[in-house]
Parts: sequence; structure tokens; C-alpha cells
Amino acid sequence: MSKASENARSFDYVIVGGGSAGCVLAEKLSRCGRFRVALLEAGGAGTSLLSTMPGGVAGLLHHSGLNWKLRSEDPGLREGKGLYTPRGKGLGGSSAINAMIYTRGAPSDYNSWAQVSSSDWHWDALLPRFRALENNQRGANAYHGDQGPLHVSDVEPYYRVSKKFIEAGVQAGLPHNHDFNGAELYGVGAFQFTMHKGERFGTRRAFLEPAQKRDNLTIVTGAQVERVVIHRQRATGVLIRTGRSSHEFIASKREVILSAGAFHSPQLLMLSGIGPADELHRHGIVPIVDSGDVGANLQEHADILVHYRNRQKDGISLGPKGLLKLGGQALRYWRTRDGAMAHPPAEVGGFIRSSSAVTTPDIQLHLVPTRFDDSGYDLRTAFGHGFACHACVLRPQTRGRLFLHSNDVRQAPGFTYDFLRQQDDIKVLLAGIQQIREIMAQPAMAEHNGGEILPGSTRSEEELLTRLKKHCGLIYHPTSTCRMGKDGDSVVDEQLRVRGVEGLRVIDASIMPTVISGNTNAPTMVIADAGADFVLAGT
Repeated sequence: MSKASENARSFDYVIVGGGSAGCVLAEKLSRCGRFRVALLEAGGAGTSLLSTMPGGVAGLLHHSGLNWKLRSEDPGLREGKGLYTPRGKGLGGSSAINAMIYTRGAPSDYNSWAQVSSSDWHWDALLPRFRALENNQRGANAYHGDQGPLHVSDVEPYYRVSKKFIEAGVQAGLPHNHDFNGAELYGVGAFQFTMHKGERFGTRRAFLEPAQKRDNLTIVTGAQVERVVIHRQRATGVLIRTGRSSHEFIASKREVILSAGAFHSPQLLMLSGIGPADELHRHGIVPIVDSGDVGANLQEHADILVHYRNRQKDGISLGPKGLLKLGGQALRYWRTRDGAMAHPPAEVGGFIRSSSAVTTPDIQLHLVPTRFDDSGYDLRTAFGHGFACHACVLRPQTRGRLFLHSNDVRQAPGFTYDFLRQQDDIKVLLAGIQQIREIMAQPAMAEHNGGEILPGSTRSEEELLTRLKKHCGLIYHPTSTCRMGKDGDSVVDEQLRVRGVEGLRVIDASIMPTVISGNTNAPTMVIADAGADFVLAGT
């Protein structure tokens, strides 16, 4: 490498991954102008017509240009096919393909993090960060901010079945919760979304686009990092692949920060020699740090969809008439930014308790005005007229694991979730199904409820469990594979520094000690906001 090119690739901070965490980090670390920051993203710009349009979420589930399209290797789930796991690929990461729901989880989630790490992760310390990042349509109050870069909006439910679901939930004895990010999580209601003026407003638009004009921020797309370069137990840069060539981006002055998410951050650590020694040896990788928890502790929100026929036939259908209707709504959206395609499919839902002994809700519901199976890989159900309600286990006891298939970063890592092995998780999921059935039996749903299709009637709990294993899925919230803690076995410490190597941090959803009780996008941004302050405090 020539002297000129070496200088061009030398930075104070090199951030690996331009997803939700990476965008927040790039903006905050470059803001003062003192530091040269590089943001490296394996995908592209993260833009498409579908990613702008809120109703285009379903089309993004299988968009190869914006999605890593991973799948677990659980032999006992979905008849051995495992669980499809979409992950964002490109600037904005999963915030460019997700359902845009803005929830934070429960205060107790963060207080439990603080117990195993430090007071920096206590709810009282993080709530001001949530407020500072928000530009909430409702204005500022004790729980929300209105001066931040991230637009958070109310979206009046479009589908009649969504409105009726809230009404039925109240009839079933649940409170109507007007703010899932307010004083109480429990109840049913409409979600808020990371949207603005009828368009998706992900982290690329909120954080990265305003920072792109800065001379001290370099953004490189199509740059897949092969490994972290470590010299004498210190990270000095990363080796990246662009096309057929590889070269180094140097971060010898400050730090390398992995923000590649719950699958690719632990994969990169292992490819760099940080991970379980036996696993590394198996792929010819020389261990630099024997860290058994790298890739372990994988958590997700196990989910089942309860399907119903729709008597009113007023939802989303892929039949000929339904497709014609969707086409007309898409044209309307591009002209006026309103109509069905200006609305996310999961408009409403709830947070409920599996039993009276539970204080903080441990089940989340999402109502969708259509039917689909296997994350849309099986679209046969969507040709009819129906709707469905997700029930997901918010605080699973099950722990999965990520592992390598190769020492080549271009081969996706393997992973298993091991869902429906823990009896406690099964009980919570069954309680969720039962409460969905109670909601659907209420008078408000009578005009829509044409009968349950899946999982349907069963003769025993064992038969029901067999059916759940065949049809279970995810809410797409993987976390915790590089868990944070103050114990010596944790992958990163309380300030997200990788144990055993200087100048290296992991800052993304993989550091969560436990998955939060809700959608993970907003917490990932706050992790990055706190992580950036830890980085800057060390300068």
C-alpha cells in the first residue's frame, strides 16, 4: 500500500456495520469534528422504493439486496427447515426493512442489565437518552422528547379489523393503552412508528444523512470486513474485501467498533481469533482470546401466528382482486403518500401477562390484516381472506448459539434457537394463544371472525405443541451473542470493550445480557448512543 493510500485509509475510529447502531455511532463520533471516522458497510445504500413505503414491509422480507436472509438450523422446528431470520443489509440495517414499530421494553429489563453490569444501564440513566433521540409527534413529556433526530409518529389504524381488535381487547378485560412507551406497558392499543410524513424514517435518514456532509466522516459501502487486525492484543484495524481485492482500514490511533449485529459481530470476533478455542481450532483459526461466550446466549422472541378467516374480506389478500387492489393502493401512495400502503401491516397489538403471578407483561401481540406462513415463504394462506395475531414470548428462558461453518466471512454463520424446549416458554406461549382466542371471541370481532384456522382445534396439548413446532416463527429480534457483564466470562465489559483485546468494542444489540420485552430497534439506538459516550470518554 502506498503512503497516500495508507493515509486515506487511516482513521481514529473504524465502525464495522452501517445498521441501526452504526448509523448512530457514525453521527455522534463525527459530530465534534476532531476525529476521522470510517463507517464500513457490507451492503449498499439501503434504499429502495419498498423501503420508503411503509406498506412495503412484506416485500422486504425476501429482498436480496437489503436482506441477509439467514435461517436457523433447528432440526425440531418447521419440520427441519429451521426458522427464517431476515436481517438488514445496507445502510440503516434492519431499520430499513423492519415493521417500524417503536417500543422500548420495560424499565425492569434495563434494571436487570444494570445489575450484571453498571448503573450506566439502569432505566433512569437510559430514559433521558431515549427522550433525547426522539422527535415524537406527541411532543415532549416525562417519557418523550421532541428535539431529537428520530421521527416517531402516531399512525391511525387503517384496517377495520385492527380497530376492532383494540375494542375486543378492552371487552376481554384489557386496558386500552394509548402509549406503550409511557408509564405502563400492559394493555392493547396502536403502536407508534419510526415514520415521518407517510414514509419510513429509519436510522439512515435520522442519523447518517445529516452527517454525510462532514469532511471527517468516510462511508464505504460494498465493503465486507473479513476480520479485525490484532497486533500484540490490540486491534489496529480491519481487513476488508471489496470485489476481488482485500486491504486494510487502519484504526491505530483509537478504536475498532463492531456494530454488525447479533450474527455478524460474533462471527467477526471468531474469525479474528476471539471465541471458543475449540470452535476456532476446528476452522484453522489461531485463538487470540479463548472466550466461550462469543456466539452463545442467542435470544429471540419465539412467536406463533393464530390465523382466522375474515368474514368481511377487507384485509390484504394476494388473490386476483386483492392484487389489483394493492396495485391501486401503491399508485395512490406514490401520488399522495396516503392510503393502505402508507400504513405498516402490524398497526396494533398489545402487551399481556401469561398469568396473574406475572408483574411485567411477558407476551407481546401483533395483529396483521392478512395470513402468511414461514415469513412469507409459504404464501398459499395469503391468497384467501384472513387475519392473524402474533403471540411472542418476551423473556424466553431458551438460549441458542451461533457457530462458524467456515473461516471465510462470505459463508454465513450457523445458529440454532432451540425454541420450545423449555417448559416455561411453552407455558407462556400457550397462555398467549388462549388469550388471543378470548379476544377473538368478543362481540367486537364477530363481524370479522370467520373461525380459527391455525393452530386450530387439537385433542391434546402434545398435539398442539407438535403443531406449534411446525408453524412457529420469530418477531426478528435476535440479541445477546456478545453479552455485556461485569463477570470475567462476558464478551464485553460494562463499557462494551471486548475482554482480552485493547482498542476493540462491540456496540449493537448483541451486547444485551437479556433480550428486552419488546421490539429491539429503539433500544439498539440507545445502546449506540451510550456506547459512543463511552468511546468519547476515553479520548
